[in-house]
Amino acid sequence: MTLLNAQRCCLNILPEELLAGDAPNIESRGHRIPGYPQNKAWGGYGSSISHVTADFGNAIRLGLSGLEREIRDHKKTATSQQVVFYDALLDVIEAMRIWTRRYIAAYEELLSDPAMKKHKGTIRRIIAHLRNVPEYPPRTFPEAVQSLWSFWEFQRLCGNWSGLGRIDEYLGPYLKKDLDAGKITLDEAREYLAHFWIKGTEWCFGLCKNSQFTPGSGDAQNYQNIILSGVDANGNQIENEVTFLVLDIIEELHISDYPVTVRLNQYTSDKLFRRIADVQLLGGGIVSVYNEPVILKGLLELGIGEREARRFTNDGCWEIQIPGQTRFGYMPKDVLLPLQEVLFDTPEPPTSFESLYQAYLTRFRILRDRWREAIEKSCIPGKRKPSDYPENYGFADVTLSLVMPTCREYGCSYTLDGVKYRVISPHMMGLPDVANSLYAIKKLVFEQKLVALSELVKILRDDWKEHEDLRRRFANSLHYYGNDNPEMDSLIKRLFDDCTGILHELDPVGYIRTPVGVSTFGREISCAPNRYATAFGKHAHEYLAPNLSPTPGTDKSPLTSVLNSYCRMDFTRTPNGCPLDLRLSAGFRKLANASGILAAVLKSFLQQGGLYLQIDTVDPEMLRAAQKEPDRYPNLVVRISGWSARFASLNEEWQNMIINRTALEC
Repeated sequence: MTLLNAQRCCLNILPEELLAGDAPNIESRGHRIPGYPQNKAWGGYGSSISHVTADFGNAIRLGLSGLEREIRDHKKTATSQQVVFYDALLDVIEAMRIWTRRYIAAYEELLSDPAMKKHKGTIRRIIAHLRNVPEYPPRTFPEAVQSLWSFWEFQRLCGNWSGLGRIDEYLGPYLKKDLDAGKITLDEAREYLAHFWIKGTEWCFGLCKNSQFTPGSGDAQNYQNIILSGVDANGNQIENEVTFLVLDIIEELHISDYPVTVRLNQYTSDKLFRRIADVQLLGGGIVSVYNEPVILKGLLELGIGEREARRFTNDGCWEIQIPGQTRFGYMPKDVLLPLQEVLFDTPEPPTSFESLYQAYLTRFRILRDRWREAIEKSCIPGKRKPSDYPENYGFADVTLSLVMPTCREYGCSYTLDGVKYRVISPHMMGLPDVANSLYAIKKLVFEQKLVALSELVKILRDDWKEHEDLRRRFANSLHYYGNDNPEMDSLIKRLFDDCTGILHELDPVGYIRTPVGVSTFGREISCAPNRYATAFGKHAHEYLAPNLSPTPGTDKSPLTSVLNSYCRMDFTRTPNGCPLDLRLSAGFRKLANASGILAAVLKSFLQQGGLYLQIDTVDPEMLRAAQKEPDRYPNLVVRISGWSARFASLNEEWQNMIINRTALEC
C-alpha cells in the first residue's frame, strides 16, 4: 500500500516554493491511513498514528541509502519473521524513492514550459536538491531543510502525524557550515525556513463560517510540535542561528501550525529570553517554554538514562518522550468526580476535614485501580517477539517505523511496541478544582461553621438555588489557588503529593511505564456535563480549571501570584507534563519595557522550579468581535491547550471557553 500510495498520490507543485513534496490525501488530513478501512482490528489500524515524535535527525544524517545499508545489515542475523518486517521497511524506502523521482520528473517537465521562465532558477535548484536528498546525507543547509521536509511529509502522506522535534539541533550545523563558507546568507536561510512554515499550513481546514468544514477544537492541532534549544545528548547547549530564525519567522508570519516550545536552563542567554518574550507578546500562544533541569531530574528518577533524557521532546502538546524510542499514550480522568462521590453518593457526610480528605484519597485509589486495569489491557504479551507479528506488514505504521531507530534495531514495528519505551501516562484533570473545593469546606464549613456539610451538599445538589448570597460568600471570601495564599497552596501541594504518590504505585504495569501528568488538553468542555456545583461557588456544568492553572475567575491577584502558587509543587513527580497557562491582558503589551518584564517572568519560572509554561496575550473584546464577524479575523490566533488555533476555526462552545478565561495584569 505504501508503494501504491507513492506511485499514485497527487503531486502538488507551486513554482514559487523552495521545497518539494506534498501530502494531499484527504484520509491523512482526517487522521486516517490512506487505503485502509476505518476499523479497530489489530491495534486500531485505519486510524492515524499520532502522539509520537520520530527521530528525523537520524534519518537526515543517514539518508535513504544509509537506512538501507543498516536494514540489510540487520537482515543478516534476523529471524524469518523479522525479515518480513525489514523487507517492509525496504519497501518504504523504495516508495520514498519513487515519490522523489516523480517530483524530479514533474519539475523537469516544468522547465520546458515557457510560462515558468522566471521560476527556472528555483526549479533547477529544487531538482539538484532532490537528486541528493533524501537519498544521501545533505551537503548544504537548503538540502537539509528539504531532507527534513521529505522524511516528515512522507510519513504524513502515509497517514502518520509525528512531531518534528529539535529542528535547531538537526539543521543548525548545516547552516553554520554554509555561513562560514559563504554559501548562504541569513536572509536566504530564513527564506527556506519560512517556506517550511508556510507549507506546514496545508493541514488547515476551513477557517470561516462559510467553510465546507465543520468548526471544531482547532485547525492547528496536527501534532507538528517543534522543540528549540536546551542541551544535547552530550550536555552541550543548543542555541544557534536556526533557533533565532524560527522565532523571527513566527514573529513575521504568525503561523500557529507549528507549536514551538523552548527548553530553558541555566545556559539560556539573555538574548533568547528576550526574543521569546518578544514573540509571546504578539499573542496567539504559539511559543511556550520548558524548565529543562526539572524535566531531566524527573526523567532520571523514572529510570531514563542521562544521555537519552537530554534528548527529550514532546508528543504534540507537552507530554514528554524520547524521540525515535517511545510509543506514547495517555489516559486523562477527571479527578473531581471522586470528591463528588464522597459528597453526593455516601449516606453520611464526613464529620471533619481530615476524614473528608482521607475519604477522597480512598476514592482516588479506586480511580487508580481503574487506570491500572485499562493500562494492563494495553500490554502486548511477548513484547517484540516475532510470534506476535501480523502476517502482513502492509500497514502504514511501518512508514513511521522507518524513522524510529529502535524499531529498526529490534526488528519490530511501532504498533507492536518495537520501541525502547512504551509509555501510557495517567493524567489528572481538575486537580485545582478539587483543592479549591476542599479548602472552601475546610475554612467555611469546619472552621467558620457557616453551614453544616450535610446542608451544603443539599445546596450544591440544587446548584445554589435560592442561596445566591451564600454562593457569593463561598466564591469571594477566600483566596483560592493561584493567589499566592500559603495556606491554600499548602493544601494543594499536599493533594498534589498524595495523588501523584498513589499513581506512582502504578509504575510499571508490565513493561509499560506510567509517568504521571496533570493536564486537561482542552477537555474542560467534555468534563462540564458531569460536574455538580462546587463548594467554592461555581455553578453546575461550568468550565473549571485548565491543566494546573487556576479555575477561571478565582485568580484575582497579579500574574506573579499565580506563578508563585504553581511553583510550590514538586514537578519531578509529574515527568509527563504539568502545564501552567498564563493569559495576560492586551494592556500588558503597552507597558514600558514589556518584553523585559516578561523575560523576567520567564527567568523567575525557571528559578522557582516550574515545569511548563504557556503564555498568551488576549483582548477579550477583539475575540467577541471575531466571534460575530469571523471573516474579518481569519488569522486571529489563540492558545487552546497544548496547541494554538485560529479563533475563527473554533466552534462557538470553544470560543466561549476561550473568551471566559481570566486575563491577568502585571
